[in-house]
Amino acid sequence: MFELHEFVLVSIIGLLAFYLKGLMGTGTTTVLVSLCSFFLEPKSCIVIASFINVFGGFAMLKIDSVTLPKPFWLPITIAMVVGSVLGAQALSLIDPMLFKLVLGVIFLLVSLWFLLSDVAISPNEGRYKVATMADLLIAAFAGLCGGFIGINAPLLVIHFGSYLPKEFLRKLLVIIFIPAAIAQTSTFWINGLLSIREIVLSLTIIPMMLVGVHLGNRAFISISAKQFRIALGLLLMAASMPLLSGSA
Repeated sequence: MFELHEFVLVSIIGLLAFYLKGLMGTGTTTVLVSLCSFFLEPKSCIVIASFINVFGGFAMLKIDSVTLPKPFWLPITIAMVVGSVLGAQALSLIDPMLFKLVLGVIFLLVSLWFLLSDVAISPNEGRYKVATMADLLIAAFAGLCGGFIGINAPLLVIHFGSYLPKEFLRKLLVIIFIPAAIAQTSTFWINGLLSIREIVLSLTIIPMMLVGVHLGNRAFISISAKQFRIALGLLLMAASMPLLSGSA
């Protein structure tokens, strides 16, 4: 049922995934699903990423001292949860391969924009006091993508990263990913997709999770806004590769 190399590889990949989590508040699912798919069933990778993200979210919750207004983050969180449940139930009306291809192209183009553009983020405090309809639609669709293909961060990064300073962006991602991961994991469990195998492999990641979050947060403190933007661009590019290749 279990192979030693699976525990070793999952632990190493988990360290990298949660380093990104500590650095950017996201990236866990992208890394886990993309890399673990080489030796595990893609469906299992999505379930494992969802389950361990619950623990990762709580590990990150108190790292950022900044606060976001509840009228901003709460509606976004609810929209994300609704989308996650719908996505975890699976999309029966859309061809999964076509869906992945379209998202992969979008992520790749936006990653190039993040990497090549010199436009700086212009923080506007009034912009993130109350959630807009665009915020809610993006959050719902990102949740849908997370439940369906296991990758939801790029859409959130593209939208909210256009106007939120890096500290506020990381805080928002941490807040909304916790209930979304709980809802998604619960749906997987109800549908019989969360087995003992996935639970054990997920728990194997926890020690590496704590180390990765700590190292990632130390790097986050020292990087500039431009370096953070480049890191986001590289994350989006990494997310596009398995989608375009059909391996995610």
